[in-house]
Amino acid sequence: MLAFALLVAVLLFAWAGPLWRPRAVPGVSRARPWLLGHRGARGPRPENSVPAFELALRAIDGLETDVQRTRDGRLVLWHDVDCHGLPVDGADLADLRAREPGLATLDDLIEVARAHPGTLLNLEIKSRPRPLRGWGLERDVARAVRAAGLADRVLISSFDPLALARVRLLAPLLRTGLLTAPDLPRPLRGGVLARWLHADALHPEDRQVDVNLLAFARNHDLPLHVWTVDDPRRTQELARAGVGAIIGDDPVALARTREGGVP
Repeated sequence: MLAFALLVAVLLFAWAGPLWRPRAVPGVSRARPWLLGHRGARGPRPENSVPAFELALRAIDGLETDVQRTRDGRLVLWHDVDCHGLPVDGADLADLRAREPGLATLDDLIEVARAHPGTLLNLEIKSRPRPLRGWGLERDVARAVRAAGLADRVLISSFDPLALARVRLLAPLLRTGLLTAPDLPRPLRGGVLARWLHADALHPEDRQVDVNLLAFARNHDLPLHVWTVDDPRRTQELARAGVGAIIGDDPVALARTREGGVP
């Protein structure tokens, strides 16, 4: 019994220690820190729309957007779990587009992305917290990404550790990022959980980035993808600190910070 317990302890140590190595995203040719458009763009274009995606991929290094699954199995890009009062997962695509005519699908984004090689697509799995729900959303996202030939340019992120675990089981080659926020329970907002999930990046809210988190990230070669940063001075400060990516609402303003345009 003692030998079995020791074996389990060694395996657990190895899993969260030597066996964890955050992986690069090989299809992204841009130098870090990457500048990513939050929901494509918010303000200069309608968020999570084809024009927003086109602006982000043209102006900076990539984008972040939210993926949900409709009742009729379509993958749509929308932030809230409701769309003008309709639950996204309880409505058909046609019903949602009747309320939001510009609602984009993952297929729409893939078409735009083909014209901008070397950029990153950060797809956030967005779903209601249902631990026992099926694997349909993660399965369909993984299938769509692989069928499009974009797996080497995609990073799947989520606040839900179970969603990331499902992605790793369904598509082990896809890169994953754990989203965190200051108001989450302590076990869900640190780098330790990223180790257990074998995440390839940690996505903290800007207020979480301090010397301790930066040191943890450096020690484990774990990129920090920080959201949402709209202050040019803070953007440059984070870049100097060595974070892996900075996510902001305005791709044009982000591009200016890279050129040194800080008022």
